Order: sequence, then structure tokens, then C-alpha cells
Amino acid sequence: MLKATTEAILELGLHALTFDEVTRRSGVAKTTIYRHFPTKNALIVAALDGVTPVPITPDTGSLRQDLIEFLESVRPIFADPTVRKIMADVQSAALRDKELRTLQTKMLAGRAGPTLTIYERARERGELRDEIDYLTAVEIIEGPFIVRSLARPQALKDVDIEELVDRILVQLTP
Repeated sequence: MLKATTEAILELGLHALTFDEVTRRSGVAKTTIYRHFPTKNALIVAALDGVTPVPITPDTGSLRQDLIEFLESVRPIFADPTVRKIMADVQSAALRDKELRTLQTKMLAGRAGPTLTIYERARERGELRDEIDYLTAVEIIEGPFIVRSLARPQALKDVDIEELVDRILVQLTP
């Protein structure tokens, strides 16, 4: 079901996605799809969740090394054309659809574990400036990849992760 949904979204777009189309592509009965996903939005977010791997949570004892390993692990996610296309479509649609926005927010919050853990460990070790809150830290850490994935996805492969982390640390550390 989720593979068929992903393929349909990529080919037709979110607005043209229907349970009938997913049934046709997957061979799964519409009643079965509805049993698992009561709304089209729930199906869309499940498909997005299915193509977005959970990032690793490194624990090297160093914020710098944790960030290097974390960003190396998420680079392929941000570079993946399927993830980028579906994420952009969902983000755009979520601006107009409260249910979709709520489901997307919940899915993304579920994916925040690695960055939250990295942040908390660094805070415990005294590696972060006191005034840096978690959401600001995430914006500083993930922002460069998000911008590149939207504006210049081909540039993701050329990012020098160590240099990027060193720039990030100037903002986060005392």
C-alpha cells in the first residue's frame, strides 16, 4: 500500500491521489486501506514516513563528532529525490490543510529523537551555550541541509561536513 501510495504521489501529485488509485496500483482492497488509514492524509504521511529513514543517534562523547556522524547519516535522506518531492508536496499542502499539518508535525516530532539526544548529551557535558534552546539548535544544525535540499539539492553531495560542523559549533558552543 505504501509503495503504491508513494509511486502515485510521485506520478500524480498529492491532489490527484485517491484510495481507488492506491487500490489499483497495490491490489489491496479499499476496505483494507481504510482500516489502516482512515483518511487520505493519514495514508500520505505514512508513505512519507516509510520513505524517510530514521537518522542515527551517535554517542561519541563529543558534540563535534556526534554532529559529523549525524549529518553524514542524514545527507542521503536530504538528497533523496523521492523524499524531497514528497516532503515538499506535503509541506505545501499542509499550509492549507490542518489535519495534514497535524499529522506531518507528529511524524516529524517522532523523528526528532536523534537531534534531541545529541542536544541533551551536549548540554549535560557543558558543550552548549546556556541560552541555546533545543529548537534553535535544531534550526542551526539541520538548516543548511534543508535549504540545500530545497534550493540546490545537487550541492548536498559537495558539502564538507566537518567544515559545516565547525561553523555550526561557532553558533552553539561557549
